[in-house]
Amino acid sequence: MITEKDLISIGVLKRNHDDDLPPFIFVRRDGLFVPFRSEDIAELRGEEAFVLRTDIAEEADGLMTWQDLVGYTIEDDEAGPIGTIDEIDESTINTLATLQDGRMVPLHEDFIIEIDEEAHVLRVHFPFVL
Repeated sequence: MITEKDLISIGVLKRNHDDDLPPFIFVRRDGLFVPFRSEDIAELRGEEAFVLRTDIAEEADGLMTWQDLVGYTIEDDEAGPIGTIDEIDESTINTLATLQDGRMVPLHEDFIIEIDEEAHVLRVHFPFVL
């Protein structure tokens, strides 16, 4: 079964003019990811579309997604270590990281100072106190 970890969101479908799409895109229906032929995307306007990670072009190798941060430790530049990311929720407009202790913190590019891929550490500056 295809899970969210197998997929990358490509955004909300607006028009069917992109010839660079892989043969299939996926849309979430009743909690499951349902495949559709790329040429049939006109009927899916307004829905969030996903593609398989394995379908991403080779030139995109090295591109990180929010899902790649699962297992990383979040360290705030003022508060220090906050916790380890257990899960990422991208289902709403605000991306949220669920930490192993159950707390949820928002993720946004503006908060990120550095991503240390070797140490699996996400260094951030949150504009609020945790």
